[in-house]
Amino acid sequence: MSSNERMGLLGGNYLLEVQQDVFLGPAVYSSVTGKRGGLYVGGIEASLRKTVSPSLSIEPGMYIGGGGGGSAGVGGGLMLRPHLDLMLRNKGSSFGLSISQVRFPSGHITSNQIGLVASLDETFIYTQPELAGQSMLSSERGGLGFDRIMINGGSYQPRSGTTKLDGSTAGKIGYAGFRADHFLNDHVFWGLEGGAFAHGSSDGYAEVLGAVGVEYPLISNKLKVGAIAALGTGGGGRINVGGGALVKGGVYAQWQITDQVFVGVEGGMADSPNGNFRSRYELVQIGMKLDGANKSSHSDDLRKINGAEWALDGADYLKAARKSGTKESLQTIGFVMNRDITSSTYLTAQAHSALRGNAGGFSIGLVGAGIRSPEISHGVSFGVEGLIGAAGGGGVDSQGGAVVQAIPYANFALNKHIGLRLGVGRIHSLKGEFNSNVANAALVVKFGLPSQ
Repeated sequence: MSSNERMGLLGGNYLLEVQQDVFLGPAVYSSVTGKRGGLYVGGIEASLRKTVSPSLSIEPGMYIGGGGGGSAGVGGGLMLRPHLDLMLRNKGSSFGLSISQVRFPSGHITSNQIGLVASLDETFIYTQPELAGQSMLSSERGGLGFDRIMINGGSYQPRSGTTKLDGSTAGKIGYAGFRADHFLNDHVFWGLEGGAFAHGSSDGYAEVLGAVGVEYPLISNKLKVGAIAALGTGGGGRINVGGGALVKGGVYAQWQITDQVFVGVEGGMADSPNGNFRSRYELVQIGMKLDGANKSSHSDDLRKINGAEWALDGADYLKAARKSGTKESLQTIGFVMNRDITSSTYLTAQAHSALRGNAGGFSIGLVGAGIRSPEISHGVSFGVEGLIGAAGGGGVDSQGGAVVQAIPYANFALNKHIGLRLGVGRIHSLKGEFNSNVANAALVVKFGLPSQ
């Protein structure tokens, strides 16, 4: 980076062993130390595992992603990270050193460094996608192993005296996000959560955190109360978070509407330890149960198979309006997760970040639903998605951050597991001038997941 400036990155990835000792999956990096809080880069990681001995392996790999933020010199946003990891392995976990280079080819960051890396081997239970709607016996959760997922919406109300990087007062800010939980027993869980500001003057702020919590039932298991603590990264939108580290803590109550659907409320505090941002938050939640732990490790449960898709998505937002008053197209890379409700409808969650178009730092998170037709002939089908979410950063004029998007698409099955999806649609900022046609192409992987 510039003379005498240092920035610490924290990264996480989820890699599937697509062939023996060949791994591929989504990954994200963000700033946690320095003065560039709000720098996020999302993309895809590929790595190889070369076993030297039962306790030692060498793992070369390559990360390609897009993003930016924190006023860092990322150019269009494309980030490359070739690396070589030396790992000590022990019973499914490994720890070691990573020699890597971080490059933003169109920007001003090129850095060689040594880092620390830790990994954990887990199972990914799945079956053939055409078995969706049937059942299978399994003692383990399917896929990522989350028991429930919820969408959160509400507000952050910064503490009096909290100012942004430009010295202005940070007023009440609208928030939208999600959380996914995995229960270790009946009461204790860990989870992942992410979100972004969707209303106010701080579009471009985003956060990604890991969480732990406890939960207890009341009133015949219909009402549940709990507490949660989270640690991760946040920043952007001119919010002063220092290097980007963020901690949160709160309490919540949830009411089970049906066996699968629940609603809730949550309140707590968020704090940036080395920044100026401190805020109370209040959220409302709507969620769905996905799976559950086997009550006995000595028997299998009969679990329904749900269709699911993961996709690597590339999109072109045409003539995207900038805060400078100009319009210029920008390109993003994104990761998409779909889960079937019925054979023709599904829920979708998506995250996209800029990699070209002079919009480094632009990111967009979307949730919504889709409907698709059966295959008509030669593996061709059609569908449409309706999405809502938050977008911002990179100088794009998405004032407040809230956006809606609709994408009709055609899907071409390459085989029973992999498809190519091509779509053309429109994104609309509810308050800003970011109103663009969008064209996207996605490589889709299909599978079936056992669930409750």
